[in-house]
Amino acid sequence: MATPKEERIDFSAKTKLEIFKRVNTRCSVPRCKNVTLGPYVEHEGALNMGFACHIYSAAGDGPRGRGGQTEEFIRSEKNGIWCCSTHAGLVDKKKGIEFPAAVLFAWKALAEARARKLLDDTPSPLGWVDTIGFSEYGNLITPPRITLSRNTLIYGPNCSGKTSLMEAAASVSDSRYAVMFCGTSKGFHLKYKVQINYSTVDAHNKTLELEICNGSLIRREGRTPYLLPPGDLEVILCSERQTRRKPHEDDVDFLMRYLSIDKTALFYLAEMGGGELLPGDIKFEEAVEDDDDDDDDDDEEEEKIPKKKYKLDGEPYMNLLFRHRGGEFWAHLKYLSRSEYGLLLVSFAASKAHETCKQKLTLFLVDALIFNFDKFNFEKLLSMLSKSDFQSALILPPYQEENILEKSEASVELKKLAYLEQWQLKVLERSEYLNTQGSPMRSAK
Repeated sequence: MATPKEERIDFSAKTKLEIFKRVNTRCSVPRCKNVTLGPYVEHEGALNMGFACHIYSAAGDGPRGRGGQTEEFIRSEKNGIWCCSTHAGLVDKKKGIEFPAAVLFAWKALAEARARKLLDDTPSPLGWVDTIGFSEYGNLITPPRITLSRNTLIYGPNCSGKTSLMEAAASVSDSRYAVMFCGTSKGFHLKYKVQINYSTVDAHNKTLELEICNGSLIRREGRTPYLLPPGDLEVILCSERQTRRKPHEDDVDFLMRYLSIDKTALFYLAEMGGGELLPGDIKFEEAVEDDDDDDDDDDEEEEKIPKKKYKLDGEPYMNLLFRHRGGEFWAHLKYLSRSEYGLLLVSFAASKAHETCKQKLTLFLVDALIFNFDKFNFEKLLSMLSKSDFQSALILPPYQEENILEKSEASVELKKLAYLEQWQLKVLERSEYLNTQGSPMRSAK
């Protein structure tokens, strides 16, 4: 039975104490180091400056609503997050729109994992990527920057830096994306600097800086340069740019390059099939040469023996075959429709993210690869990612704007739709750059 909106479902004193203990008295906001318990200065006893906050609301019409949860869950420790006095007020502002339930549940899990690590050194892959921002971007006046949520939709005009932010972030794990930043100005190579701010179980506030010039990449933490990607953060980017096939690649080579994994990992992911996005089975088989020679009448009645196809290095040429769930026929990857092809590639990358987030903090990014998704498949993608154990950010496809955005002269907001409840919209503005005389100019691209 629904609870009247005026009837609150408050935590008991015992539940508040449980929420408080599970985070070792510290605020649960990832980069906050506030201790919420300490002694009075001139009196006996201890002073508490923290609050047990509801994730789903205590009031029927409160921040984030009830989320269809039972009264038992609403009043339980599972629905509580411990915050300092500053953040306790912040997370409920504007009906909690800026802090969806998925965000607070992720912060709660990270804070509790930190407390457990202090007890018995139990490792955890949990963490939070807070911001991606350029401090130097060629000749741009205002370099792009974004603060991430648990699930983020990025919206903005051309040349607002959407793709640049994603490719720069992806350079954290794969230096190939640094090659995209190879612009020049007046004969000089442009320089780019980007900072990724994130938190892990071991570090409240960590900043990784990437310096990119002429496609070369230097990773730094503080003043220390690192050749290899960080061991505590993985960034996975589904980029249309990386789906452009190279002449020598078979399907195995292509997918290993696209996913930045080895053959063993690829075959493991293939066993999972197409997942929620494209339910079905995947297998690999050796390819055969196409035989178009039908001019020899003497051979018409002879049984033709398939001739295996080989790559330049002598290895068998491998094809990926896909079969829809419940279907009978297998289709080659190259014969899938454009939307099925995109769904399968995103599904492969999402399966990789699901495995990676078991070992380290994982950020999953999607660029133009989803621009041809229809409304049904785009909704299915957002629903799947909102249930995942990793952070995700997508550039909003232009064709989906009408379906999910409420636009006015003053603002752009997400529509009040069930599958968008756990998503936040981040709007980027078109960038300005300096011309050859050093004067500001609006980007025309």
